[in-house]
Amino acid sequence: MNDDLGRLATREYDVTLLDGTQGRMAFALCDIAGDNALAQHARRRQAVAFGLLSFEDLPAAPRNTLLWVRTKDGMEMTTADGDDQPGGELQRVVARHFIVFFDEIKDLAPELALLPFHLKDGAQ
Repeated sequence: MNDDLGRLATREYDVTLLDGTQGRMAFALCDIAGDNALAQHARRRQAVAFGLLSFEDLPAAPRNTLLWVRTKDGMEMTTADGDDQPGGELQRVVARHFIVFFDEIKDLAPELALLPFHLKDGAQ
């Protein structure tokens, strides 16, 4: 994950999918006030916060780090060109871990833990 994005918090989680596949997800909360393209994109989306999510050893996961943007209305995840969104089961695991991540960083970003959480179907 890129420090030029002003990472404010990072967490890694080991996960096991229903089929027994084990892997890891790494979450980062980045500085929305930053002077970079991703922070500017998040502000244009009227985001409350944004960050990055990467995967390791999970076959239904995007190959590259994805961008997440949290708005008051929900969550948006944007993959790199040519990458797929996480598969259905992995999306549910990701959603559960976002809730954990937001709770763990609530001292830094209390608004994230307070907003209702749901993923829009087909979010890009």
